[in-house]
Amino acid sequence: MTGKCSNPDCVAPISCHEGKGEPTECEFWLKSNASRSKIKTVPKKEKKSDLPWTGDALTVDELPKVTYRNSPVIIGIIGKADAGKTTYLAMLFTLLLRGIKLKEFDFCGTKTIKAWDELYQKLKVQQEGVTFPDPTPAQYIRLLHLALRNHSKKLKDILISDASGEVFSIWSKNRNDVNAENARWVYEHSNAFILFIDCDDLINRKALAKTDIVDMAQMLKHDLGNRPVIAVWSKSDKKEEVHPVIREKLQGELKELFENYKEIDISNFSSDDPDVLVHKNNISVLDWLLSRVFTVSKSEILIENDSKINDIFLNYKST
Repeated sequence: MTGKCSNPDCVAPISCHEGKGEPTECEFWLKSNASRSKIKTVPKKEKKSDLPWTGDALTVDELPKVTYRNSPVIIGIIGKADAGKTTYLAMLFTLLLRGIKLKEFDFCGTKTIKAWDELYQKLKVQQEGVTFPDPTPAQYIRLLHLALRNHSKKLKDILISDASGEVFSIWSKNRNDVNAENARWVYEHSNAFILFIDCDDLINRKALAKTDIVDMAQMLKHDLGNRPVIAVWSKSDKKEEVHPVIREKLQGELKELFENYKEIDISNFSSDDPDVLVHKNNISVLDWLLSRVFTVSKSEILIENDSKINDIFLNYKST
């Protein structure tokens, strides 16, 4: 029992100065503790977010958070481990934050802002080099969202996949491999593809690296249809160090494989500001793909532009 008696000479609850068997039988004890017994502890209610999204990257099961309003364009990123896929996503968002614009679209929001921000924070471009984001774990497949508005003020949702390079290496050898499930999902559901060519790997592993890329490209081709493919030569500040025979043969074989196709060089190391490889070409990858796949959807959403708030996130509305 806790509490204190109103009689300053009483040591209750150890013993009652008035000789009562229990302190609760004493009027002096009750006088000082009656109000205490009326106090009820009200447990704090955990405040729940009113937002229907967390800002984290979307899983496949969470796609209805976007698909309920229109059919998004899904862009599949394909390439081996350490080819620069996740770093490309970090650089893309970094450039959008810097105000660099797409040709036909304006950035007007995202449901995965937390995931984008984590990539942005981990891509630390410094004068002496770049600290890259952590590679994507093999068991994960996640989708990053961009809401874009075209010049007709129509909204289009874009989802860009981020899956581990290991699953694509397995898939390139056997598309039915039980461990290639994430690669199969990306391949089956994407409207367009970015195929990564790692210049660093071509320099170090030469023909073996070229063979791996061609294997992946051939698997990409088998049921491609007319879906566009852009081959991205990553770390291309080192492209001239790739043996010219390997470089030319690889370019020739890829051109023979694909029809709706383009190549582009990108890098994360700026030699100038602006640097074409960094500040222009990383954006141009998405520009080119969107120009090939975007079609007007009946369920596109009109973006109201009557708000005076100059905030692209607050101005992002759905109906």
